[in-house]
Amino acid sequence: MSAVSPELPAQSATQPATKQATPTPEPTRVSPKRADLEGAAATFEQCARTDKSGDRRARCLQNASLIRKRLAEGDFQAGHRILLFVTGDSALSDTFTVRADQKLLLPNLPELSLTGVLDSELQGYLQTRIAQYIRNPSVRAQALLRVSVSGAVANPGFYSVPTDTPISDVIMNAGGPSSSADMREAELRRGSAVVVKREGIQEAFRSEMTMSDIGARPGDELYVPAKPDGSRLMRVAGFIAAVTGIIWSVVWIADSR
Repeated sequence: MSAVSPELPAQSATQPATKQATPTPEPTRVSPKRADLEGAAATFEQCARTDKSGDRRARCLQNASLIRKRLAEGDFQAGHRILLFVTGDSALSDTFTVRADQKLLLPNLPELSLTGVLDSELQGYLQTRIAQYIRNPSVRAQALLRVSVSGAVANPGFYSVPTDTPISDVIMNAGGPSSSADMREAELRRGSAVVVKREGIQEAFRSEMTMSDIGARPGDELYVPAKPDGSRLMRVAGFIAAVTGIIWSVVWIADSR
């Protein structure tokens, strides 16, 4: 993915954003299809029933539940942006924002529900729905997610990235980790809550998971902490050693009297 400049605050969900470039026809990574997710859920459910380890059964059950929830709710929540291009229709060639009820309001068309629609299904779904009102439309669509990248990165700020962007690429969009970054402690935050802990982010790095794969939503914060300041730790350690030495000296003097 090419780097994306920091974004201004999101506009109203009922108003289209400023016109943007045509969606890229071929994403760099294919989002999982419904059959893939259903197969993964079934595999985890089998594991939850048969694995000998109680901890593994619990993790498998949790993973299956998360996938089933994704299949039911879809990948689009309030604040997601849809970059849409319909050949020959300038009104429909724009960026639109998903509303709080998971619906998309397009000019001169009835509102469209995105509940249950996966990222991999978006273009085909919009093609089918728009074809009900426009003859033989040529439709291209790309979903965008506005997230904050903060902490020990070169250019912290808000970025709009395609939802099929791997997490590592999102960090690179922010200039990459700084020399002090501790990537092992990265996490995804939603307000004051941590929604994907460091273990999950590490697995996402290893598996090249996308923002959709980890359930990221508009407004989430991808936080990369800095490593502890070594010099500060040395000063603290030196202070503790000095205080400890003083205490032992006092004890030795008291005992020798």
